[in-house]
Amino acid sequence: MPVWPVMMYDFQWPEHQRYQADLKQICRDLEQANSHSGVAPDAKRGLYESRFDFCEQENPAVAAWTAWAKQCVFESAVHSCGQHWPQGVSVIVEFHESWCHITRDGGYHDVHIHPNSSWSAIYYLDCGDMSMPGRNGINRFFRPYNTSFTDAGQAWMTANTTIDIAAEPGQLIVFPAWIQHSALPYHGQRERYILSFNSRVKLAS
Repeated sequence: MPVWPVMMYDFQWPEHQRYQADLKQICRDLEQANSHSGVAPDAKRGLYESRFDFCEQENPAVAAWTAWAKQCVFESAVHSCGQHWPQGVSVIVEFHESWCHITRDGGYHDVHIHPNSSWSAIYYLDCGDMSMPGRNGINRFFRPYNTSFTDAGQAWMTANTTIDIAAEPGQLIVFPAWIQHSALPYHGQRERYILSFNSRVKLAS
């Protein structure tokens, strides 16, 4: 009897190899153009964060990735929520915020959520020197419930306070925007490239 489950989804982009180099170059170009988000500067160090309009770039690689990512959100929303929608409705997925990260040695992003959004996502464009051993630069998700008491009968909860993602290039993690998450400190010679977005899902008859 699943009560209040937290749904997260995992996708792999078949076109990753085709578009990876172009998307990375767009990230570098945005940084060179001084396109910075300026959002929550005290929550992050050692990483570049673009303005929140990445998916609005007029570029075939961005258009291809955005179309695929919207389809992923659509499938996630249908799987988790479709049974609660009226029959025959059309579903519209909007990316109202989208950005890229370039993380360098020592970079990290503190625990945070994405307000005023439905589904958020992290796409691993280039993992650089990320690794699960040592938890180097990985993304960590935190359980959404708390309790004032724990004992042996709560072991299922205390044993799963966080989830660490062993990411691969081309992987997209779609998750509820209200889930707390972070990027643990990254150490490496290569740069780590991430694409992210916040979405809203609307129904139209």
